[in-house]
Amino acid sequence: MDSVIQKMQKHEKFADFFVPIDGATEFRDATYFLREDGTFVFSEGYCHEPDRSLRERHLVSHIVFVPERGQKVEDYAKKTIFGEPYENLTKGIMNTQPLHLFYPLQLKRYLEIDPSLDVEKPPHAKYKALVPMNSILGHFPHHNGMRKIFSRAEGGDESARSIRVAVEASAELLGIPVERFGISGSLSIGTYANPHDLDVVIYGTVKEVRSIVDFLYKLTAEKEERRVFEFGKYWPIRYWEWVGKRKFMFCPFFSYINLDECPLRDFTCEKISDVAVEGTVVDHTHNSYNPSIMELEKVTLDGKGFRGNLKLILYHGGERGDYVEGNRIVGRGNHVLIRTFKGSGASRTQREEYEAVLTTNIGDIGKTV
Repeated sequence: MDSVIQKMQKHEKFADFFVPIDGATEFRDATYFLREDGTFVFSEGYCHEPDRSLRERHLVSHIVFVPERGQKVEDYAKKTIFGEPYENLTKGIMNTQPLHLFYPLQLKRYLEIDPSLDVEKPPHAKYKALVPMNSILGHFPHHNGMRKIFSRAEGGDESARSIRVAVEASAELLGIPVERFGISGSLSIGTYANPHDLDVVIYGTVKEVRSIVDFLYKLTAEKEERRVFEFGKYWPIRYWEWVGKRKFMFCPFFSYINLDECPLRDFTCEKISDVAVEGTVVDHTHNSYNPSIMELEKVTLDGKGFRGNLKLILYHGGERGDYVEGNRIVGRGNHVLIRTFKGSGASRTQREEYEAVLTTNIGDIGKTV
């Protein structure tokens, strides 16, 4: 085992936040996993080769935190995790580069860190790392992290108390039980002292999440003080919350409380061609999840009319919630064939087959209306 992990295991928070992986582990979006080399990777989406046995699977993910081992690290990219010095790859790139280069440059760093990750990947994982599950020691589940922070708040931890109060205020604002909130981001791995932004994970039915997201659109449209601008971008479903005079940026992820409602929990993706796409969003019910899925009408592919409606899949988290019903979408992507499945093992059968347009990078598409 890596010496950095051995040191972290002695930290008083490690055993609280770290959970080993077993056959009952749910593979959800926006969860941190710890590899045996000491790197922390962040899951993307819900489909991580569910047709394979646990140790044969690969996690579709991003490498976010890398142990400092003599490399030059700028102050804004430094992070201390369970007492050990780390480099935050995300901060290092987002603070210095345009958003449309974020995912490509991340991938370049991944392959420098671990050349064995340079493997053939499905189209939706173009800018992701396919991390072997046999290299992963455990993970940091959303609800477990929030419970531990709330517990520490009761024990007198002031930073934990401020998070609890902010989350309780947000639960009241959105009209949902506080138990529906989990935590992601660096807070989920125990680094929550004096936080500025809270990467919360809100669990709900698809109908409930649609209602919450539509409420957030209205809230941020009407109340300027709630609006979030970061990295040169307006984030319509992020919002500010206050604890006294102190404010927190809420960056919500949304998770399917019933995984059977997840459209791409088990699927394959086959590329047909690169394509220019244009269409109008007629259903944004799943636009706040990662992957974000919308239905388009009045579609053209490479300037030619497409018969019927077409799904648009954004397989990255950088534009969650950005596109809504009525928006006219234009850009480029992959014309793909999607096959979804239900069941497991010998009872796994195909559920749907449909064409879609897939995008994997911020800026692949935009809106004209």
